Amino acid sequence: MDPTHRIHSHGGYKRHSKADGRAKEKVPRWFCTAGCGTISVLPNTLLPYRSVGTDLLEKWIDAALMGRGPPAATENEKGCLERALTRFFQRIPSLTEVLGQMIKAVSPTATEMWSRLRKLGKLGDILRFLSEKFKTSLLGDYRCLRPRAATG
Repeated sequence: MDPTHRIHSHGGYKRHSKADGRAKEKVPRWFCTAGCGTISVLPNTLLPYRSVGTDLLEKWIDAALMGRGPPAATENEKGCLERALTRFFQRIPSLTEVLGQMIKAVSPTATEMWSRLRKLGKLGDILRFLSEKFKTSLLGDYRCLRPRAATG
């Protein structure tokens, strides 16, 4: 989106914030008046395309990679968390390429990558850093982070 384009509130929608499907959280939407479409702004507690929150995923990855006991989670949450962790493992080469010398390892392990990322702060801080600086995310190269093609 072009930061010079005006946007207006365009309502919102509710999406699952927990893997059990019961809890929902409102996601505000904005409309670009220059015809660029709508923008959804996820709260800091939600992950794109995941039904677990940032706090729980952060604790899960910390436990898995730093040798701690896993946090309490339902069976549905455990499935979501395991898939997210697997996706993080798959993303290490892409993240290494994007982050370059910040990682200080040519082929970092998952623990090395996570340790370097955690120096940036909590998971919300990591996600914000990756999206603002590199137009990517921890678990995927989401279309929403890529610039839109010019119209007209």
